[in-house]
Amino acid sequence: MRRYANRRDANEPALVEAARAIGFKVFYTSELGDLVVQFGDRTELWECKTATGTLTEAQCRLRQAGLKAYTIRTMDDVLEAKRRFLK
Repeated sequence: MRRYANRRDANEPALVEAARAIGFKVFYTSELGDLVVQFGDRTELWECKTATGTLTEAQCRLRQAGLKAYTIRTMDDVLEAKRRFLK
């Protein structure tokens, strides 16, 4: 599969700056976890890791900035996520 460069709209930097200035947490999707997962009306970010995989420095910075992302390593983690979605 061929990968194409992400195209950004010309007004995006100004919109992001304005949103951040009034308190929004804005992250470009290229900086996010591996998956955006939705179930019903809920959405989560998932970072898939192997049993011994660790977060990158960038992923740690995003979490320190307040981005809520779940690390998913096993099928048990997937099932736990389903329980979380159903609460």
